[in-house]
Amino acid sequence: MTGSAPPPKSILPSRKKQLDDAVATSERGGTVFIVGDMGTGRTTFGLQLLERLQQKFHRLIGSPALSKVPFSTLGILASQIPGDPMGASSIELVQGIGQATQNSHVAVFLDHAEYVDAQSAAVLKQLQASGNIRLLISTSSVRSLPHDLLTLLSLHDSLRVDLNPLTLPDAEMLLAEVLEGQINPSAATGLLEMSTGHALHLHELALDAKSAGALSEHGGYWTLDMNWIPRGSRTSDLVATRLGNQSEDIRESIELLAVTGPLELSMAIELMGSNVFDAVESGLAALNVISENPATGERLSLVMLGAGLSPQLVLSTFDAMTLRRHLVAIEQRLPWDRFDAEFRSRYTRHRLEMGLPVPSQELLADTLEASKARRFSRVLALTSMLDRRRVDEWECFQSLLVARADALYELRQPEAAFELLQPYLEMGDSELRFVAAKIVYASLGRTQVAEQILAPRPGDPESVGAYLQLIRSRSNQVADVAALREFAGSSALSAEGRAACLAHVLIEQAYCGRAEESMAEFLRYSEDPQFSREPASARSELLFALPSLTFAVGVAPSSMLGAARDFGAEQLKPNQGNVMISTGLSLLECGLAVQALEAFEQALSYFAVNDTYLLKGFVALLASKASALLGDRAGVLRYLELFRSEPDVSGQIVRPAAMVGLVSVLSFAEGQDCALQEYERQLSQAQGFGRHYLVMRLHLEAWQCGLLQDASVLSQSASVVQGPLARLLESYAPVLSDPTELSAGAVVGGHMEAEHVLLAAQFANSAASRARALGRRSVAAQLLNMAVELARPLVGVNTFALGRGRIDPTVLTEREYASCILAAQGASNQAISQKLFLSTRTVEGHLQKSYAKLGIVDRRQLIPLLASMPAPDSIPDLG
Repeated sequence: MTGSAPPPKSILPSRKKQLDDAVATSERGGTVFIVGDMGTGRTTFGLQLLERLQQKFHRLIGSPALSKVPFSTLGILASQIPGDPMGASSIELVQGIGQATQNSHVAVFLDHAEYVDAQSAAVLKQLQASGNIRLLISTSSVRSLPHDLLTLLSLHDSLRVDLNPLTLPDAEMLLAEVLEGQINPSAATGLLEMSTGHALHLHELALDAKSAGALSEHGGYWTLDMNWIPRGSRTSDLVATRLGNQSEDIRESIELLAVTGPLELSMAIELMGSNVFDAVESGLAALNVISENPATGERLSLVMLGAGLSPQLVLSTFDAMTLRRHLVAIEQRLPWDRFDAEFRSRYTRHRLEMGLPVPSQELLADTLEASKARRFSRVLALTSMLDRRRVDEWECFQSLLVARADALYELRQPEAAFELLQPYLEMGDSELRFVAAKIVYASLGRTQVAEQILAPRPGDPESVGAYLQLIRSRSNQVADVAALREFAGSSALSAEGRAACLAHVLIEQAYCGRAEESMAEFLRYSEDPQFSREPASARSELLFALPSLTFAVGVAPSSMLGAARDFGAEQLKPNQGNVMISTGLSLLECGLAVQALEAFEQALSYFAVNDTYLLKGFVALLASKASALLGDRAGVLRYLELFRSEPDVSGQIVRPAAMVGLVSVLSFAEGQDCALQEYERQLSQAQGFGRHYLVMRLHLEAWQCGLLQDASVLSQSASVVQGPLARLLESYAPVLSDPTELSAGAVVGGHMEAEHVLLAAQFANSAASRARALGRRSVAAQLLNMAVELARPLVGVNTFALGRGRIDPTVLTEREYASCILAAQGASNQAISQKLFLSTRTVEGHLQKSYAKLGIVDRRQLIPLLASMPAPDSIPDLG
């Protein structure tokens, strides 16, 4: 293949520096080696390099069938060079190519270079050394390269580029190209995990998921159904082809690893013999050192699938007979007691699929282990043939029943989950009743039915009372927080139940104004080594409280990321929708409405197909708040309608904090009277619950949107609330009564330290307005300058307290509107006058009239030009 490189695909973020280094090496005359498994993007990287070099090239693809044929690769090169330098003998062939490439500096791209014959490799090395060609070598195995090519790697001017697994930004870019549209981060994360970072597998998985309907477009984002199991024809054919190129022994080793999962090296040798090393040598399996004893030098090594293979992909390539044969081999060769819980549950699932008998207690142990690890698809597989007649012990059957129902609930099948449990509600224990109540409340929105299920019965254990209090707390009824705290330490509850009770206690405490106490307690638990040994399901319940505590304390939202990392959130595999909500809330708390709205829209696309916990309405409320800040009336009305159409349990215990934003939304969309009614309704409810923090946030919201003119009410409510935010709000009234640059600057500095940019800018503007009213024009000017500078990152954002003027053509004349648009772009009066064919005095008159209509005093308070506004060139000439 010869010619100029074709237009390359986008350069993946993680490979930009590698490409820059490769270009520099090649321009200096060095050899570039691109190393990676098949399908990792070696060829694409090589073509991108050649495109950057802007020169002609010859691409030669090595073949196993020709690797032993002398000069075969050189012959292919000769056939691509004009002038027919083939010759009648190998000597003439070499001479002809040497002459044809002299002073040409042509590039030769050796793809699959491990299959280049030794004679051609020797000649190509000499041509590279003499400067006739620039050599680019792509291979999956450096050790398999012909000796002459391998020696080039040790030269000082050579560069080795190892193509590592794709990162999340890489996956997002690649998938956006494949799908020709934006990809939801949750979908990119899910597909990246399935592909183990392998570019070709990721490509094929995306197309398989799209064909199966598991990858669909919602709200402008491609979103993945997280229940999808990758068994499409494209991926299975791809893996089958890769395995088909290997010997039967290597194929069997890879298939066994797909069934067992990672194995200690000693166990792998017992199961596969020396074939395990052949599998590692092939690159389809990997041998990783997990730990090493510094005293003895003893290593713990694991053998696992490599080259981007995953168990699901390999399992999709063989039939039931092959699986049964592998199960028998494993059972015969390996002792059962050496397997960990992860393997046993996987092995039990395979036995059930093959119809092999499994003792009920063994099935229960494996099911509960899978449930604790939040492997819900595995739980369903283990309990797929659940039958009362097959399980003799009622307790065992009931536990399996609960585990299956909980898994169905987590995998978005709440109706089926409740239907499974309903016949057993009268005879079931507290755990069964709680799971049933959780399902009908959290996924079906039937609070009264949930309370009926948990209604007290004679002889009920205390756990029933605990679950009833949890449901009440989650549905924002008056809950007994003291009782919940007792339940959090009760051994009568499961670890997950105890953690859920504690999480709700901490959130309720924060709502009541004691957020610093709650955060301190959360951190004590997260740092406790004993708690780190609790099941993932329990730790996930407690992690749920972290965002609420962070916002209630009022520290920088970015600190939440550090706390979550210390807590081990990544290992818990949190719900991706919840991650997007937390991201959006953090941005909204800072006032960055454009970025927050993007996060909420991504979350809505995710929940369009993955709304297990009825969060769609909750997110729609948050999106309406962001849209209101941006002045997007259509967006506000659209999200407000969605919010009102969803169950009023959406968001559960974190709903009240989000509901505060509804005051501003209604102020923008339906007027101050509607906003005032909502403010008074929520205020009455928060005061009745003793939720002092929410009272403070309601006063802050009302102050921001102009419902509350007197800051003393806000400051008084903050005086009984813990946290840096409350302490700053408490100082609002005294500082605004007598504002100076120093006193106002201290408040602004506190808000900026907490990353609350909008609050800082709002306060600076309010202090400027107050100073202006007191006749302190110099102080007012200084504070206005401060407010304008602080507000620069808040693109398109406005509130009553921020005091910007949105350029509204419905309240301005045509000339006023045109003058304001140009002024917001930074044009001087002189420039505006030339554009509009007006005098500078007339321009200033238009601007002053506009400022009065928009309620501002300075052109810097005009909202910057937004995408929905006309471009500068489209402003009409009005002369």
